[in-house]
Amino acid sequence: MAARRRLAARRDWPDNLYKNGNDYYWFRNPSTGETFGLGYDFKVAAAQVRTVNAELERRKGETSLLQRVLGADMTFSAWCKRYEEVYCERGNSPKSEQILRGHLKIIRDAPFANKSVPNIEPKEIGDWLKTNTAAVSASHTSRLRSRLIDMFNEAIAEGLIKPGKNPVVALRNPKSEVSRDRLTLDEFLAIVAEAKKQPETVWAARAFILALITGQRREDVKGMQFNDVKDGFLWVEQRKSQGRTKLKIPVSTGLKALGGLTIEDVIRECRDDVVSKYLIHHVRHKGTAKPGLSPKLGSFSTMFSTYRDAAKVVAAEGKTPPTFHEIRSLAARLYGDEFGAEFAQALLGHQTAQMTALYRDSRGREWNEVKVKPA
Repeated sequence: MAARRRLAARRDWPDNLYKNGNDYYWFRNPSTGETFGLGYDFKVAAAQVRTVNAELERRKGETSLLQRVLGADMTFSAWCKRYEEVYCERGNSPKSEQILRGHLKIIRDAPFANKSVPNIEPKEIGDWLKTNTAAVSASHTSRLRSRLIDMFNEAIAEGLIKPGKNPVVALRNPKSEVSRDRLTLDEFLAIVAEAKKQPETVWAARAFILALITGQRREDVKGMQFNDVKDGFLWVEQRKSQGRTKLKIPVSTGLKALGGLTIEDVIRECRDDVVSKYLIHHVRHKGTAKPGLSPKLGSFSTMFSTYRDAAKVVAAEGKTPPTFHEIRSLAARLYGDEFGAEFAQALLGHQTAQMTALYRDSRGREWNEVKVKPA
């Protein structure tokens, strides 16, 4: 659509200059819509607006190398593209990169995204995060806040803003309450018992027990093969870390809480009359599933939910039922109680004790025994 024809009396006026009914002149920023008063003198107002228009027009053109280095003209929206490149160079998992793109799509729509990187104020970000909390959830906002912290840290590394000027660090992290219920040992045993009732899905019971006895995620349990067992160890390259976290777990590792059951015992049970390279494999034909093949990843979660419901495991009021991943938390708690927090951290492959502490938190599901040492 063509621009509206300018009035003859205002034909010599510079763009973006306006006058109200009281003959007061003002300027409107075409990018942000922000307005600025200029007084009653047309010549002074017009001169100032022409100067600003010229600068705005210059900034639309190709940015100089110095400006690019200093980030003076790089908007945060443009920085999102560069940050995505930097993030992908770190060698993250495809899932992590998918999550990143989802975050960037949201961030690009933020009110401050069209501002230059150094000019973004903490309050702008804080107001936007509060709006997101009200619209979505505190946990989602917390993840966006963490993402923004990393984005501004990378901007510091590339010289776009000065060190110590990350505008997100000072913002309070929104408090979020985890709604997913923890899994107790009694509930776990009841779920396994239900899974063992169906011969065609005995693989599910084995998967649940293997996940608990090794403390590994479902992706790692699914991928475990018989040739991963050698020299008295189960060798695991955790998929979430793209194989950077490598574990040698003694197959003699076990839990008193499970009657002394060890990893070696579970592996022995997985060796049945079906030829397969996978520890967890289909044992019968069912639909498109063939004996010996590894079940689909989603089936691990589906089977857990099915037998959880069959075992009548009900979540506490205001909570959601435990999922397959809660087996890992149960492992952290059981191994922590029997062998100590450091052992649990090593088994789970966590880089920090703080992360293991989160997994060992029962969220009020278990009683803490007060142990008295003998005199």
